[in-house]
Amino acid sequence: MANKSQELKVAIVHYHLKRGGVTRVIESARDILKANGSRVLILSGEAARDDADQTDIRVVSGLNYRKTGNSVIAGSLVEALKKEAIAHFGSLPDVWHFHNPTLAKNVLIPTVIKELAEEDARIVLQLHDFAEDGRPGNYTSQRSFFDSEASFEATLYPVAKQIHYATINQRDHDFLRKAGINRSNLHVIPNAITELKVESKPEDRPFCQDKLFALYPTRGIRRKNIGELLLLALLYGDRIEFATTLSPENPEWKEVHDGWAAAVKELELPVTLGIADDGKYSFLDLLGWSDFVVTTSIGEGFGLAFLEPWTAGKSVVGRDLPEITRDFVKNDLKLDHLYPRIDFPVEWLNEVEVKEAVESMLRRSYLAYDSVLPKNAVKQALKSWVKRGRIDFGVLNESMQLSVLRKLKEDPSLMSFVSMPSMELASEETVRNHCRTISEVYSPERYGESLKALYEAAMKGHAGRVTHLSTDSVLAQFLNPARLNLLRD
Repeated sequence: MANKSQELKVAIVHYHLKRGGVTRVIESARDILKANGSRVLILSGEAARDDADQTDIRVVSGLNYRKTGNSVIAGSLVEALKKEAIAHFGSLPDVWHFHNPTLAKNVLIPTVIKELAEEDARIVLQLHDFAEDGRPGNYTSQRSFFDSEASFEATLYPVAKQIHYATINQRDHDFLRKAGINRSNLHVIPNAITELKVESKPEDRPFCQDKLFALYPTRGIRRKNIGELLLLALLYGDRIEFATTLSPENPEWKEVHDGWAAAVKELELPVTLGIADDGKYSFLDLLGWSDFVVTTSIGEGFGLAFLEPWTAGKSVVGRDLPEITRDFVKNDLKLDHLYPRIDFPVEWLNEVEVKEAVESMLRRSYLAYDSVLPKNAVKQALKSWVKRGRIDFGVLNESMQLSVLRKLKEDPSLMSFVSMPSMELASEETVRNHCRTISEVYSPERYGESLKALYEAAMKGHAGRVTHLSTDSVLAQFLNPARLNLLRD
């Protein structure tokens, strides 16, 4: 344990430093920690992008994405990490801080962590995403790395006095607590939010002069629920034009996205997908030009999209995700204008087709996780989807969503049977209040205080014997028929 009179030495470990939420968290943490007098080393599987701050970064190629390996290679990676840390600090770090170590982006990492923990290293495992949450391919890759199920079980979620877990939301905290992690070793560390400084204004935008402009700041992958954005355009297109910022890069997701681009043309909707793809418009300009921000996502980790736009003076409208937004509501952010569902008569769909799709999804999901499908799983899923003969648009797959869009386009009178989602904008006073609350509650200063408390907890007392959490107990929190969605099929 470090002498408290000495500066804290923290090694932050991640697979890469590409653009994205986790990279932003890492870079923010570095800046905040250094401003508070700590020394920081970032260990990454590949070099930082050219426009990033290169300070305190060392590349360890063994950290990069990999689906195969063995314990010998993992041991070599442990030594490589320690070597770089000693070269940087002159000694081993006081705390090793790993991001997304259980996501199976690199199957060596759980073994690396266990080895370090058994050497009494103080370790923080910050989980932004879970392989158990709709990523069965990742989970299978991680399981396949080990020679036996017992080794997988004993390694994935290590438990010891010197190992502390951090989540970015209360839901994940509660899941891990129910799975068996001690309360004293479990922490919620919400991401820091920095104000988005925009100079452009709606009246200056070079397009969409006669309507409101709603920006969806997202890359259009499946869980972002692009079909629902088209539904909003069908319902409100006479007054509002919509746009997403970026198209997906993954070929599989791009194919789905191209299908929605074709649907925009077919249905003649006021939607532009990937408006920033060609680089003609910057994100900050687009945000400033927008009248409000919209989100239709059916799954988020931290929920940055619900917070960040307010700092630029923009209302956030769209689908609520209570599992995530409950954290924000506790901090006095009023989000009751968001809609929880968009319902329409289930009879518009082929009910046999829906039931078969649900059953197929459930069977494949449980099989992928090598779990037994509950006898009433289909009933549980449909019960959460269908209320009083009406089904939520956001749980459907793309083909079902498109069939509903075509039905409404052909007969606009049917729109009266759709529960109209609110597009009401917040008052200027609410926008100011939200901006002030976010700047206080999610400030870099408060984030720094949370990190300091987390590291102090990890360094406190003597190290203990390394045991493990039941992998099935973690999986059970996520693999729940009522939580599944055809857009994550």
